[in-house]
Amino acid sequence: MATTPRIKQAIVFGRNPHQPDTFDTEAEAAEALGIETFQLDLHALLEGNTDRALAALPERGHLRLLYRGWMLTGEEYETLDEALDERGHALMTTPSEYAAAHYLPNWYPRLKGYTARSVWTEGTDASEAWEAAQELGSPPWLVKDHVKSAKERWAEACFVPAGATREDFERICGALLEERGDRFERGFVVRRFLPLKVRGRTPSGPAHLEFRLFFGRGRLLAAESYDDFDVDVPDFSAFERLARKIDARFFTMDVAMLEDGRWLVVEVNDGGVSGLPASIDPRELFAALLGVER
Repeated sequence: MATTPRIKQAIVFGRNPHQPDTFDTEAEAAEALGIETFQLDLHALLEGNTDRALAALPERGHLRLLYRGWMLTGEEYETLDEALDERGHALMTTPSEYAAAHYLPNWYPRLKGYTARSVWTEGTDASEAWEAAQELGSPPWLVKDHVKSAKERWAEACFVPAGATREDFERICGALLEERGDRFERGFVVRRFLPLKVRGRTPSGPAHLEFRLFFGRGRLLAAESYDDFDVDVPDFSAFERLARKIDARFFTMDVAMLEDGRWLVVEVNDGGVSGLPASIDPRELFAALLGVER
């Protein structure tokens, strides 16, 4: 009689050899819990060399892998999933679940009413984005691609101020395209700008009362301040109802307080590519997500 292969949980860390990251700390935390970890060479994956990218993983097996690493496009994540499947392994988050949380046009319709009004386009035509943005009324707006903004260049490539002209808008879109380069994802997103409650300041500008919530299987696993501030974490359990609207197994929801005291969903993203706030203990997160004892 054939036996069912034993599926073992593990974590694969997507590392870019040319960029520093914090995954050594996370790997140590996972190994302290008895969770096996592997390294994925993202540079090789993006070059199309899946054999070299997966060289550190068993050639055959039945690993169920949590991906923790640098952000991938939906297509790159699907390539990784297919390469692992050929070896008998599987990603914990499927490509469809990854895309459900990764791309704003996928999650926005499910959270409409709890986040800033948004419109989007496909492609890089800034004129088309300007026409779509008229549905939002007059600026101020924020502009980004389907996944990520260039908020580090706030005035040049992200924020569209009140009174901005079409020429101003298209210049900002051009700067966003330049900043994102070949990582520009799918098209423009234009969002209503809503004033957030300011908590303090960071070297790059004002910091808001913003928290990152980690959800796994519809449950709130962790919540911490987005910036490294000493602040009490509110009870965010009510957000589990919203989390169940997202067809993803592991994802994050960034929430922030508006100036009037209401909470707003700022962003949603896949949990595997979301950075951990400094105050989150990765051991606690991995234990809760993967169901292991601390």
